[in-house]
This record gives sequence, C-alpha cells and structure tokens, in this order.
Amino acid sequence: MSSEKEVKIYFVRHGETQYNTEKRIQGFCDSPLTDRGISQARSVGKGLEDIEFTAVYTSESQRVIDTANFAVGHRNLPTKTDPRLKEMNFGALESLLASEISERYGDVLERLFALNDMNLAPPEGESYTQLYTRTTSMIKEIIETHKNEGGNILVFSHGVTIGIYLMQLAQMSRFPHHDNCGVSVVRYTHNQFEVETIASTDFRDHSQ
Repeated sequence: MSSEKEVKIYFVRHGETQYNTEKRIQGFCDSPLTDRGISQARSVGKGLEDIEFTAVYTSESQRVIDTANFAVGHRNLPTKTDPRLKEMNFGALESLLASEISERYGDVLERLFALNDMNLAPPEGESYTQLYTRTTSMIKEIIETHKNEGGNILVFSHGVTIGIYLMQLAQMSRFPHHDNCGVSVVRYTHNQFEVETIASTDFRDHSQ
C-alpha cells in the first residue's frame, strides 16, 4: 500500500499588468501590476483564505512574485521561486504589439495561437513542447516534495504556462484562457492527476 497522500495544486495567474492593458506580448519580459492587478491579487487571496495551504511556489517574474505577496498577505507560508514556472519565452516578439509583430514577422502569432504544432516556436523563443516539459518537471518536483504529507499547494504562474500544462494534462483540444488571478485546481492522488477546476474567477470575484 502506498503511503502517499492527496496533494491539491491551486494554480493562480498573476494580476493585471501594464503590458496586459497595452496588449503587448509578455513572456520573459516583465511589467508592473496595475492598481487593478493589485486589487485582483488581494481579492483572490481573500477568496482562498479559508483553505489551508502548506507551501507557495512562484515564477521568478516580478509580476508573479508581487501577485503572490499581495494574495498570501500575512500568512506565514514557505515560499520558493523557480524559473520553470515562468511564462513562455516569446523571444523576438516580447513587449511588442500585435500590429508590430504582424509588420515584422507576418502571421507568426496566428500560427502560434492556432496550436496546430506544439513544436512551433516564435523567433528566438521556445516552443509549447519546451514550455510544457519545464513546467511538468517543476510540478513533479512539487508532488515529490509534498506527497508524503499531502495538503494544498499554491502555485503562482502565467496564463500560457498554466494553460498549456492543463491542456496537455486533460487532453483538451482548446487552450483554456486564464483571466488575471483566475484559479485552476489539479488533484494528485494514487499516482494520478485530475483537473478539478479550470480558470475559475470565483475565488477572485467572491465578493461581487
């Protein structure tokens, strides 16, 4: 009999950023949270306050670290940052508007977001396959760390990173869009993963 206990991972996308409002491609590049983004982070933290968490993991990007800090608040939880939780590296497309990308690189965005080829990568960037590989390596490490004690884990990351992981895990044909501070829940038990919640804004919008 396995002594492993159930682990639930709560994935939270970061709050709204300046580049989000300007509709710029934002992967490895960064921009600060807006006032609305800070409010979203605080609100999702309040929506999750009745759940007992044992640890927090975040991307190395400052927008995600800030989101986690606002959401976690005064909870005394062990927190670890890891580069494998970062957003997809969009390479030469970083910080550009869609119109600028179209002028310089043609229909690369349309081909990327069609999701017909998981090995397709933006110029100087990484592919969905590479993104999924690094994300899963981190999730496996989290499970290995916590499966003996079990419990709920908070993971703060990015829209495409979380979306591609869930898409592959649940074998979905479409990419699940995560609104800022949307929450997805994955349950690990008996050596199996189950997607329980996808991109819910209920935790963030609990008071509305």
